[in-house]
Amino acid sequence: MKYKALIAIIITLVIVLSVSAMVPLSSANQVNPSGTSANFGMNLSGSINNHFQHMHNYGARLSYNTTTGNITGKYLTANFNSTTGVFSNVTYNITSTTIISKMYANGTSITGLKFPIIGSNHMPSINATVFGSMFLYANASSFFVMHNNPALQSNMMVNNGTLYLYVPSTAHIYNTTDNFQASTSADMNMNAQANASVFKNANFADHTMINFNNVVNAGRKMIMIDNNGTVAMLFVHNGNFKITKNEIIINSTASHGPVLVNMVIPPGLQKTSNNSMVIHNIMKGKISSQIALNYVNGTIANSTINYNSSTHFLYTGHTSSTNSFDVNSSVNHHTIVAVFIGNNMTKNTGHAYVKFDGKIATYVTMSTLVNETSTTHAYYSYTNTSSGMYVFMYIPHFSNHTMVVSNEPFKNSSYTEYYIAGGIIAVLALIGVAAYVIKKKK
Repeated sequence: MKYKALIAIIITLVIVLSVSAMVPLSSANQVNPSGTSANFGMNLSGSINNHFQHMHNYGARLSYNTTTGNITGKYLTANFNSTTGVFSNVTYNITSTTIISKMYANGTSITGLKFPIIGSNHMPSINATVFGSMFLYANASSFFVMHNNPALQSNMMVNNGTLYLYVPSTAHIYNTTDNFQASTSADMNMNAQANASVFKNANFADHTMINFNNVVNAGRKMIMIDNNGTVAMLFVHNGNFKITKNEIIINSTASHGPVLVNMVIPPGLQKTSNNSMVIHNIMKGKISSQIALNYVNGTIANSTINYNSSTHFLYTGHTSSTNSFDVNSSVNHHTIVAVFIGNNMTKNTGHAYVKFDGKIATYVTMSTLVNETSTTHAYYSYTNTSSGMYVFMYIPHFSNHTMVVSNEPFKNSSYTEYYIAGGIIAVLALIGVAAYVIKKKK
């Protein structure tokens, strides 16, 4: 009886130790469901001034010399003439590339809109100032906002007038006369739908122009500027444009109110070997959305661009080795979404691994990915850059999906189940041997 009790105890310990060894108690690949939200816990109860001036969220602090007109920051440098309202040499510091040589606007006086962000209930004759990481300029007919963040987000609004932009002679301008991915309603909303949910108590001009949640929705009209591999995108809402050599002229449509132009330089799509392929597939409508993640001042800076207004792509969480996302669409057809993860977010191991709806996705080359038409299988590809990892995910069909990107291989659940089964078989074998030994002793 003593031998039987001892054998029973041994068997129990073997089973417990086998199962606990086969199933990891925790994994760096797991994403905390209550992880960082898309808005990063942003507290909007204070004034806009405090939000940017003291918290300097989503960007690095800017400096503005009112004497020389120099605007200087980690990501942005430019010059501003407060007398003429002309910006010059707008430069993306990450690649040391000038995107806009000169920029200014002419329009008619804006009436009926209030601008409490600049401490006034009416449009001032002229106002240029810095709020932490944001440069703001407003006059009687136009409004400019420039963010010192990795995406160099900028917004320009002109009332019943014209915005003039000149690019360097080395730059190439891609003309997309009609971005069919953006619905007419999204275009007419002037990007408000992306911002209203974040700052509900702000007036129209505030939440449209300041772009609190760093989400940009493409309009029906989209322009791309490529200066030696550094790519900037312009999204035109409620306006028409004309391109002549290195000049872009954007006119507002008076019947629909002011023209709004979003400018963004997507991190990752800069000085990379495949950026011409990416640009081509954005313009062809195959890439519908992208998210760029970087740490800035200890805060996760999330820049989201929705080229297709029916796609909703959301960053949901972060661990030391993974970043997770939700994606859904009102249109049920395949598409590609892109994610850029900066080196200061997740260590670049030279490899990317993706789970789609909890299952490990299949890696393919980029040229294969952009030509994929499967309605059942998820695929991904990626490109290493000096500043981070650029990952592309092919989504075969739409409902509500989850996506996890890791710099380490995922634990394969089928292997775990195999090991557990093997452990159980081993335990049963031990039981058989013990029983045989007991029988022989009898």
